[in-house]
Amino acid sequence: MLALITSRIPGPAVETADRDPGFLTLVFAVARGLRNGAETAFARRCALARAVGGPNPL
Repeated sequence: MLALITSRIPGPAVETADRDPGFLTLVFAVARGLRNGAETAFARRCALARAVGGPNPL
């Protein structure tokens, strides 16, 4: 279906400069990485607390 639609377009699509210039993609990728890193660190901390017999932080 996509091939049919794109074959009917007379020329290449022109995107304006205000469409995601790559900066927003970079910001969201960094934020996602930080969030995943924080979740992993918290899970590791909980596992260590359970291993030593301490209280479960959850």
